[in-house]
Amino acid sequence: MISFIDVTKSYETEEGRLCVYRHFSEEIADGEFVVLTGESGSGKTTLIKLLLKETEPESGTILVDGRDISRIPRRDIPFYRRGIGVIFQDFKLIQSESVYDNLVSAILATGGSHREAESKIVNVLTMLGIDSLHKRYPREMSGGEQQKVCLARAIINNPKILLVDEPTGNLDPNSSTEINRLLDVVNGQGITVVMATHDINAALKEGRRRIDLDQL
Repeated sequence: MISFIDVTKSYETEEGRLCVYRHFSEEIADGEFVVLTGESGSGKTTLIKLLLKETEPESGTILVDGRDISRIPRRDIPFYRRGIGVIFQDFKLIQSESVYDNLVSAILATGGSHREAESKIVNVLTMLGIDSLHKRYPREMSGGEQQKVCLARAIINNPKILLVDEPTGNLDPNSSTEINRLLDVVNGQGITVVMATHDINAALKEGRRRIDLDQL
């Protein structure tokens, strides 16, 4: 369970102080697929950054599995983030590494070993239908293929939560449809998905709950 309780968050801008959230409260149940929509500046990416502890609220409480994440010491933040997978619009793959090595790097970065890497990588690439890409480098793949690899990287360590920030913003319609299908597959494994997007059609898919931040 993810709980936002009376959260307020603002930023300093050239025009003055912009309040993104004012006494915001919301709950996201385990295993839910929640889609955040709203105009630019409405707080979609901010909510993801709050959950990752990349930024902090001015007031209020954020609970993840009953734990007040504001109380996590700085030294323990990497351990907290191990339970969260993240997908970005701009991929952030290591360009000098193959798909396989990108996934190995993700496993090692969270304390995993080379010994367990091969079976985990085979399993996740097969589940996503991209096992034929394991020797490819990012420059040899389309945007849709790269985003599939990013999805594989995000779930390789079996996170409880997957945060997705505009995953189809740089993709063609067919690739966008496929990424959305695969996100449903991942959600079907019991992973809670929180996705920020401008794609209203993605938000209205069956089995997903929309939170329209423009209506707050």
